[in-house]
Amino acid sequence: MSMTNKKLALSFIVSCVMLPQFSGAQTAYNGAARNTKIEEFSGKISRTSQALGLSGYEIEPAAAPAVPEPAPEKAAPQDFSGPEPVSYAGTAVTLWHALGTQIADLGWIPGTGAPSFEAISERVIKASKSAAFPARRAGQPSLFTDPGFIAEFEQATGAAFSSGNYARFLIDGEASFAAKDDLIKNAKKSLLVSSWAFYDDTTGYEAARMLIAKKNEGVSVQVMIDDTVSASHGKKVVKLMQDAGLEVLRHTDLDRSGDIWHVKVLIADDKYAVAGGMNFGDVYSHKAGTIKWRDTDVMFSGPAVIEAKKLLGAEWNTQVSARNLGYKSVNVRGPQNAEFEAGSARVAVVLQNPPKTSPILVSIIKAMYGATKRINIENAYFVAIPAVTQAVLEARARGIEINLLTNSKESIDAEGKPIVDAMAKCLIPLLQSGVNIYLKQGTMQTLHSKFMTVDGEFADIGSYNLHPRGERIDTEVNVNVLDRSAVYQLDMAFLLDLSAAKKITSPKELETKPGLVSQIMSQFFYAQLSPGQLIK
Repeated sequence: MSMTNKKLALSFIVSCVMLPQFSGAQTAYNGAARNTKIEEFSGKISRTSQALGLSGYEIEPAAAPAVPEPAPEKAAPQDFSGPEPVSYAGTAVTLWHALGTQIADLGWIPGTGAPSFEAISERVIKASKSAAFPARRAGQPSLFTDPGFIAEFEQATGAAFSSGNYARFLIDGEASFAAKDDLIKNAKKSLLVSSWAFYDDTTGYEAARMLIAKKNEGVSVQVMIDDTVSASHGKKVVKLMQDAGLEVLRHTDLDRSGDIWHVKVLIADDKYAVAGGMNFGDVYSHKAGTIKWRDTDVMFSGPAVIEAKKLLGAEWNTQVSARNLGYKSVNVRGPQNAEFEAGSARVAVVLQNPPKTSPILVSIIKAMYGATKRINIENAYFVAIPAVTQAVLEARARGIEINLLTNSKESIDAEGKPIVDAMAKCLIPLLQSGVNIYLKQGTMQTLHSKFMTVDGEFADIGSYNLHPRGERIDTEVNVNVLDRSAVYQLDMAFLLDLSAAKKITSPKELETKPGLVSQIMSQFFYAQLSPGQLIK
């Protein structure tokens, strides 16, 4: 390692460890701004609805599955009230692993290294562009209406769509955790829960108590979290579950120990699944506190649930076997004669473990090349690798309308603030190409959603951030959905989110005065992005 790189690494460690904790008052939507922006987009949405043959009533969220009224929960004890306390030792462990992975990926240690972002981009673009189904100009029929393109999409992503699924989107924490809590409380046979983390707060405690209660009723309860992250999040909650006899698997990547398990999926009785970006914490659920992040999950029932269980179960079984954990195996074959809630959605579940393959990113990029009308992107941390920049610019060159919502410097969470400068650099060329860029406003409502819709036909949603970590460090699960009614529901939620955001009209509005940490992140961690160099 050169002396310059050693200094940068040291600076990064010192700066990250000394990052302050940010807090502020929650902000509310501005009604006047919301109404103006809803009017701006309502004509487009209405025309899309008419073209799809849908009425406003037909796109209302489907009713949740009928479940008995749950008994009221006891309040969380004092140890779990208020925000989760900061674990500086745990944070230091997380940063140490992150730095070690970064150094290894850059090849500074003999025998290590990972593909460059340019190499990853070239691989993804090659898998996404099609000779048989070339990208079409705006105004032509969407490629997602062509069965041949959909079959090619399945082959490129390695995830086939299953038919007959029920799907609806859970807009924000209250809706998502109402569904998750009902699924847990009413489970009869099994619960398979995967999360980046449980938090030591009201939400984490309540989830733990519900899971323990189901285990005591004889329900199979298996929980998978990230091992490194558990050093800084949910130490008391995880101990509570383990002491009660729950099987809690602390996931460690068997090939790259510094990588992170970032998968957020709950599967109940092999009948329903919920997937998206939410962990078990108050900022996601909005059960307590003033910090309320904006996030989105998808709930589905049907054959896709079994596919989700196969992906998670295979990882669980591999970990249990390789590490001799002594836990029960997950039955990845699925139940016989399973009873699902019927629906019209075609759903595919995609797991991505970087850096060798990129099926989620291929899903996103290939979907962009399939667009002929509109691409809506809502993503918390937008730091585009070259493939993303290229696909967006080429879509704009074909005349496709692109609306992109991400965090502002004010709305982004404390851990994300060092990447704001890199985000701005990625957004400027997109703005100049005609992309409509919106930034979330407020200081206590971080945008945490990760979804995209195309032409009112297709949606991709999950835990994957449009950020280099997704191609280097974080294992993710996303869900691809083909269903006009469900996608329309998500587009309407996107419209409402835009109403509370600021539309950027000039590159000057994106320019920032980066601090030391941001400079280090941009120059040291994201130097490989080369946003001006596109893959041909």
